[in-house]
Amino acid sequence: MENQQLKTVWIDARHPMGNQQLWGLTLLERNIREMDKMGFEEAVVLAAADDSPSQHFCHRLPDSISVSFVKAGTGNDYQSLIGLLGSSAAPVLVLSGNALNDRRVISELISLPSPYAALAPSGDFKPAAAACFTKNEAAFIEANKGLELDAIVKKGLEEGLFPGFDFAAFDPYIKSLRREIPPYLIKVETQSDYGDANRYLKLTVHKGTNDFVAKYIHPPFEFGITKLLATTPVIPNHVTFLGIALSATTVYCFATGQVLLGAVLAATKGILDGVDGKLARFLLKYSKFGDLLDHVSDTIFDALWYLALGWFFSQGDWSSPAACYTMILFVSYWVERIVPGLFKKVHKYEIYDFSPIDRFSRLIGSRMNNNVWVLLIATLFGYAQPAFYFISIWMLVTAAWHTFRFAYVTLFKVERKN
Repeated sequence: MENQQLKTVWIDARHPMGNQQLWGLTLLERNIREMDKMGFEEAVVLAAADDSPSQHFCHRLPDSISVSFVKAGTGNDYQSLIGLLGSSAAPVLVLSGNALNDRRVISELISLPSPYAALAPSGDFKPAAAACFTKNEAAFIEANKGLELDAIVKKGLEEGLFPGFDFAAFDPYIKSLRREIPPYLIKVETQSDYGDANRYLKLTVHKGTNDFVAKYIHPPFEFGITKLLATTPVIPNHVTFLGIALSATTVYCFATGQVLLGAVLAATKGILDGVDGKLARFLLKYSKFGDLLDHVSDTIFDALWYLALGWFFSQGDWSSPAACYTMILFVSYWVERIVPGLFKKVHKYEIYDFSPIDRFSRLIGSRMNNNVWVLLIATLFGYAQPAFYFISIWMLVTAAWHTFRFAYVTLFKVERKN
């Protein structure tokens, strides 16, 4: 049948590992929040008879999803699911609460005609299952009530009762992260499984193609700070506002010649840029407003940092060599902002991740993170002004390269290379 809008999810949370915290949320809590983000209005959770999963939650659940708990151990643990299927005209999504479920797989699953199921292939993690069931599957579930959810799904697939999701045909590339992540449904029953889930979840919050500093220097600091904040009342926008305050202070420091202090603050701000994004993705507290606030403030303050440095090094004399370098840097910066945006609009991919040479140019190119660390190290050795001149030319070369790549790829209709 063609899927009606799914509004209800049934979650099997009998396994104690569903209460295991992973980056600020228990596995069950994460699944409920994911479903809320996807527009589900009701979650029915099957809990073990001696467990109260909500006591383990790290954060208050959103009001936009209604959550009810039913206890196992009544003879037929699937009775609540069977009852839902019988009373609902729309299909019901069925998940394991002790699983890390890939939102891409779930999104695809609920878009397909029900019934439909997904059983992850065996590989480098323990496979879990998910399914969209209709009232027609109620009798099959009743007949197999002694089996675990994964076993029920597997048996139904083997008997051809419903079609299965093709993991092999799924495109693993995630544009927003500039990386490939194979689709997954990871069942967590042991500490080893927990390690697998942790590894995959970290991949979903950190971009694959990045500049040198963001790739090799920032991650330990970003993940460490995020881990400390994940179970506190701090929200991503708090971190963003702190970053804005640091950015404004950095403008003052640069303009008044406190270059070393400004560079330290700018380097700290670069780390916080990664923290707010990771915190938002880990806790599923991302929003359009937060994303816009982060990107707009970064764009404005990056330009102001360059102008403030130029003001200090030129001593306000806009006919000086320092002023010329400032204009080169300022204009090149805006070209470097505009051209990649146009490239993405035209080609639907980011210019930084279009081919191996573009990934390399992103790694070594003039980006704020790279620039700040060059300035910081040079200032420690007394070469702040030469470093500023170097950054200006570096930005000019980077902007010219990306302008050339945009023209070349567009004119010659070059295809993207992994």
